[in-house]
Amino acid sequence: MKEKILNYIGQDGLLHILCSIVLVRVIDIFFPLWVAIIATVVIGLAKELIWDKWLGKGTFDKKDLLCDLTGIIIGCM
Repeated sequence: MKEKILNYIGQDGLLHILCSIVLVRVIDIFFPLWVAIIATVVIGLAKELIWDKWLGKGTFDKKDLLCDLTGIIIGCM
C-alpha cells in the first residue's frame, strides 16, 4: 500500500507534503494556526497557478494541490 501511494504521488508530491508541513508549523510559531493554514494554502495555490501554469516554469498538477492539502492537515496535527 505504501509503495502504491508513493508511486501515485511521486517524489514531487512528497516534497509538496513536506514543504506544506514545514510551512504550517513555522508560520504557526508566529501567528495563529488559522493564519498558518490560509498562508500555506495561498502559497501552494500561487506556486501551482502562477509559477507552473501561467509562467510555464513547471507543470501544473492537481495531485500537487492534493499533496499540499495533505501536508497542511498533517502539519495541523
